Amino acid sequence: MQLKPISRILPILTLAALLTASGALAQQGEPTPQARSGRMSGNMQMMAMHSQMMADMQAMDARLDQKVAVMNAAKGRAKVDATADVVNEMVAQQKQMMAKMMGMHEQMMKDMKGMNGTSPGTHEEHHEEQN
Repeated sequence: MQLKPISRILPILTLAALLTASGALAQQGEPTPQARSGRMSGNMQMMAMHSQMMADMQAMDARLDQKVAVMNAAKGRAKVDATADVVNEMVAQQKQMMAKMMGMHEQMMKDMKGMNGTSPGTHEEHHEEQN
């Protein structure tokens, strides 16, 4: 049995939102050649980040699959220990993915601030506007 926590979907949704936002920003008037070049560079960075994120998630899945196989084969006290190992791995992966998503969010906010003068001045202001 392969466990796929719902939290694995969050990075993909975040990336989709980033791609959508960059497309929406691209439609606001005719960009200068420098802006086009910067956006192309940003898109290349985003594609590289996406590829790395997918590779990381595959590695996480492989580790979790291995631990789940050990858990499913275990008996008695060993099964309890293996189950704890699976739960600990899931928690560690969740924390790692959240940290990466927060880092991506921070970078996105910095990039947006650099694109125009109307973006929030600080990350905190961004979250205040959301409320």
